[in-house]
Order: sequence, then C-alpha cells, then structure tokens
Amino acid sequence: MSWSNLFVIFRRELLDQLRDRRTLFMVFIFPILLYPLLGLGVSQMVAAMEKKPRVVVVVGAEHLPAEQPLISPEGDGFDPRLFDSPAEAALLKVQKVPADGPWGNPEFRQQAIRQGSAAAIMVIPSDLPRQFREKNDAPIPILYRSVDEPSQITYLRLREMLDRWKRGIVEARAKRDNLPSGYTQPIEVRGMDVATEQEVGGNVWSRIFPFLLVMMSLTGAFYPAVDLCAGEKERGTMETLLISPATRAEIVLGKFLTVMFASVTTAVLNLVSMGLTGIFMAARGGHLGLHGASQAAGGGAGLSPPSVQSAIWMVALLIPLAAFFSAVCVALAVLARSMKEGQYYMTPLYLVCLPLIFLTLLPEIKLNLFYSLVPITGVALLLRALIMGDYRTGIQFFVPVMVPTIIYAWLAIRWAVDQFEREQVLFREAERFSLGTWFRHLLRDKEPRPTGGQAMLCFAVILSASWFLMVYMLMRGMGASLAAIAAGQFLILIPPIIMAVMLTSAPGRTLRLAWPSGRYLALAVAFPLALNPLVNLLGVLVQALFPVSSTVKEAYAQLVPADLGLFTLVGVFALIPAICEETAFRGFILSGLEGGRRTRSAIFISALMFGFLHVLLSMYQQLFNATLLGVVLGLLAVRSRSLLPGVVFHFLNNTLAVTQPARLRLLESAGLARWIYREPAEGLYHEGWVLVSVLASGLLFYSLWKRDRPESGRAARVEAIELAEAPAG
Repeated sequence: MSWSNLFVIFRRELLDQLRDRRTLFMVFIFPILLYPLLGLGVSQMVAAMEKKPRVVVVVGAEHLPAEQPLISPEGDGFDPRLFDSPAEAALLKVQKVPADGPWGNPEFRQQAIRQGSAAAIMVIPSDLPRQFREKNDAPIPILYRSVDEPSQITYLRLREMLDRWKRGIVEARAKRDNLPSGYTQPIEVRGMDVATEQEVGGNVWSRIFPFLLVMMSLTGAFYPAVDLCAGEKERGTMETLLISPATRAEIVLGKFLTVMFASVTTAVLNLVSMGLTGIFMAARGGHLGLHGASQAAGGGAGLSPPSVQSAIWMVALLIPLAAFFSAVCVALAVLARSMKEGQYYMTPLYLVCLPLIFLTLLPEIKLNLFYSLVPITGVALLLRALIMGDYRTGIQFFVPVMVPTIIYAWLAIRWAVDQFEREQVLFREAERFSLGTWFRHLLRDKEPRPTGGQAMLCFAVILSASWFLMVYMLMRGMGASLAAIAAGQFLILIPPIIMAVMLTSAPGRTLRLAWPSGRYLALAVAFPLALNPLVNLLGVLVQALFPVSSTVKEAYAQLVPADLGLFTLVGVFALIPAICEETAFRGFILSGLEGGRRTRSAIFISALMFGFLHVLLSMYQQLFNATLLGVVLGLLAVRSRSLLPGVVFHFLNNTLAVTQPARLRLLESAGLARWIYREPAEGLYHEGWVLVSVLASGLLFYSLWKRDRPESGRAARVEAIELAEAPAG
C-alpha cells in the first residue's frame, strides 16, 4: 500500500467536499448554530415548566387525631414537618370536605378524579380515632388516576408523606407504652387506581401513535419529494414539464398531491401494522410494562387493543399533518440540484421535528392555546388527548390546532411555488465552491444591500452570540444583571454593523442611516402613545392565557433593584434596546430580506425574527407583542427609509412600559389614576380610552400604509436610483 497515493486520494476527496457549500454548512456551521438554539429553547421550556401545586381532597378530615396533626393549622395544606422543606409541602393543597356530603359517595369521588377536580382524594374513615385507641390497623384509601401523570405523582407524594406521619404515630405510641420503635403499624395506605383497562390501554397507545404518525408522515413525504424534484432535475425531464401548458402553481400542486398521497399511504400502512400488532399482544395478554404506577400499587391491568375511535381520529389528523410535511418537503426538495444533495436536508428536518414530538412525552405538557399554535406539537397533543378519551379537550382545541396547521401548509406551498418560479433555483448547476474565492468575492464585488441569506446569517450570529454570552456568565457564576443586559444588547448591535461594512457597498443605506421627514418622526411619537392602551390590554390577555411562572417573576424582580434610578432604568431597558435592536432588525436584516421579496413579506419575516429573539432571550409571552410591534416598526422603516423613526417608536414604547409604576404613583397622588385606569395595578385603561386607542391607532396605521407606497413607483424608483449611484466601497 502506497501512503503517498492514499494521501493524494484523501486530499482530493477532502477538497472536493470542502468545495460544496452545503457540506460545509452541515458539517461545520449547522452544529454550531443548532446547540445554542436548542439550549435557549430548553432553558425557556424549563423556566415555563414550574411545578404547580396539586389539590388533594380530604374527605372526613374531622376524624383525624388531634395529638398527631396531619393537616397544617391553617387547614389549606399538610403539616410542613412531614416534608423535607416548606416548598415541597406547598406542592400539595388540601381541600377539606365533610364525609356526609356528596364526597362521601364513592361514585362521586371517582367522577371527580376523572374530571380533574382533584389530583387525589384521601378518605379518612369515621372510626379512625377508635382504631387508634384500640391500636388496630386503620386503612386510609387514596383515589388517584394512574394515566394522569400529575395525579400519579401526587399519589406517590402522599404515600411518602403518610409514611412519615405513620412513623410519628409509632414513635408516640412506643414512647407512651414504653414499647420499642416499630412495634406496631398504625395505618395501612391502600392505593385505589380508578383508571379503567381501556384508559390504561389508551395511555399506552397515546405515547406510541403520535410519535409514529409524525415520523412516518415525514419519512413518507421526504423521499418521494426528493425524487419528484431533485430526481427530475437529474433525469433531465424538468424542462419538458416546464414547457407544458400547465402553470408553475399547477405543477407544484400536482407534485404536492402526489407526495401527500405517498405520505398518507406510508403512515396508514405503518399504523395499521402497529395496530394489528397491538391487537395481537392484547389478545395474548401481553404487558408493555408502561403502567408502572398501577403495578407498583398492586394493579397491573393488561394492555387493551386500540379503539375504533382512536383509529378514526388518527386518520382524520393524518390528513393536515401529511399536507404540512408534504408542502415543506416539496419546497426543500426544489432547492436540491441532485438526489445526493436532497438527502442532506433530511437530517436538519428530523432534528427540528424530533424535539417538537418528544415535547409531548413530558408529563407537565398539556394541550393549551400556546401549544396548539406550535407545528407538530399541537397535532400530537390533540391526538394524545383523543386517544385517551379526553374528548372535551379534543373538541375545545380541534379548531385551534387544525387552522394553524393548514395555514402552515399553505405557506409552505406558496414557498414551493415561489421556488418553481425562480429560474436560478430550477436550473442551478453543480457549482464548485472555494472558500477563499468566495471571501474575496464578498470583499471585492459588494452589492449595495445585503442578500436574504446574509440577513438570515446575521440573525443566526446574533442568537449564537447571545447564547454563548449566557453560557459564559453561568460558567463565571455571574447572574442576570443590568450590565449583562447591556452586554447582550451590544452583541445584537455589533454583527449587523460589521456585516454592513464588510458585505455591502452602501452600509449607510443598508442600515437606513438617513434623516427622515418630519411627518415620520411625528408618527413615531404618536404611535406608541396611541397604542399603549392596546399594548397593555394585549399583555394582560397573553398573561391570562399563558401565565408567567413565579420563578420567572422572581428573577425579573431581582433583576431590577428597588433603588434603581429612573434614568438608568430607561437607559438600560428603553434607549439601548431601541438603538441596538432597530439597527439589527430594521436596518441590516430588513434590508437583506427586501431583496427579491415583496416588501410585505420582508416586514412580516423580520417581525417574526424580532418576536423570536424576545422569546429566546426573555420569555415566550413576549412573542405576540413583539411580533405585532415589529410589523409596525418595519412598515415605519420602509416608508421613511430611515432608522430614526423606529428608534424613537421603540424607545417611547419601552419607556411607557418600564415607567408605568412611577407614572401610576404620580397619577394616584394627583387623584387622576381612577379616571384613566380601571385596574391600575394591571395597567388596564377604561373602555373609553381603549376605544380611542383603537381609532387613533387605526388612523395612524392607515396613514402610514398609504404614505409613499412602493406600488406607486416613486419611492421604488428613487431608492433604485440611489442604490445604483452608491459608491462602491
């Protein structure tokens, strides 16, 4: 074996791979970007998943012995001495009910557990004092539902707490009777699982089928899409199809329906096979070992086969899910110039989908309005609820899940049609890529404005830099502080400035560094004042639908010291974010997205990025406010062709938010607060002020929308002439 020949072959193959931009991205860039995004997402999810207190109904609490207390003196919880810490005791809330009421009926108690009125029910027998005096065993039944993870966890906590209570009783008896410790066992805890065999089987299938449905739909859609798009390019039949009488949209829809048919067929065949296997296992009396709590408590119900209703719901939810995956796969497959390149897109697609489906396996994740808007996760959670027989949740969230899924599929189809209408995508040749040549090209042959890819890269760099700053602070033991917030904002500011100088021939125009017309400055001042009642109302509505955990509230309360000066507060939370975020999103990123796209699409995409940044760096409740404000800020930047109105708008909006407590105290001292606010603590204005806000904001937005529209041709021609005359350098 010749080592020189081996080295030559190795060098040739390595250089060949390094000339392909997508290989470079998948091998080097994508892993660097992936883990910061995953880390940010997981940190937000952990902050949102705070342990919530569970309600335990105690029936017949009046029969408990007074000498050995089980319930706290306040009567709303258990004795904290029976737990490791007061925080652990606070996770169980007690609701005492008399035994002679409706709770004394066993059927009523089982129905209450099924409806979620309580996580667990503890029944204190009426003869408990007599049993204690006679030193007999006294059974205390605990009703719970093993297919409901919070109920199951509550039961396990109750067992541990009652074990400690039991040990206390034993020690008291032994001390009183001069007996050794552990001489007798005063109580016997009996877990009573009210879940039926059908519910246990549904719980097992609800963990398996949503995962299979997503994975099989994705797999069944991806490979046919690659063959129909990239494969057709390789076979040389794409040109024949394009010169046919069919329009590009018709071609895309035909391919989309073909891919969707393959996706549905693949998923149905896999589900049928899995269902038949489940029926066979149930008939043979097999156990999957997933019903751990019931078995631990002495249960062990067999696995029941999937119901007919479950099969119907799976097929019904498969159609929109397959449509979504088929549209996304067709849009991605059009980008590939060969079958080999098309395979590269499979890994990132799987890496995006897997966390969204694994999220549904966490016990604290329940279907709500927020998760119904999340692609894939909403469908999987809805299917899980329907398989378990929770039809009330299914009916409540069926439309909120289906409508966004259909909208996402429609947007992906529009993207695929747009790809088919671009000749440079359809007939892209296999390029040879050299990193040095590409870098010299960027520095020498600059364009007046950045490209869409450079705008996306800027956004990715901002996210990654912010994430690594957070990691560095944690490694150094530095918590969140005002200095850290300011440093994070400057990390948002630096990348767009550097990229504008290095990658464009007109960095000033790219960042919209021009003095605007006075009317746009007036709009920038009037808009946040007019929108403030609506912004506060939307914030309260979002808080009601998606409550902020107490952990996050405490973190923000510690972030802002009570003695912090007003000017420092406004500077850190209003002025610095206004300058840094507007430079990035309405400067470099929006300028790059405008190239080759409709202005409305560019504004909307940049607004989504703006909202997404606030989700990852702050909390997900800010997504709605930040995105809506991002639309107004983007429109203001495009119409004025200046960054300054957006900075003024952003500064005033943040200033109104951070100074609200100070303004409220000032208004209360003047006796004006009750004339403006109906709920001063929440910042909610009276209905009249909200109506004025709606009318004023609508008029201002209409005025901004109609002013200097690019469709009129004047603004577009002026900008084109200015960009053409921009000096190169």
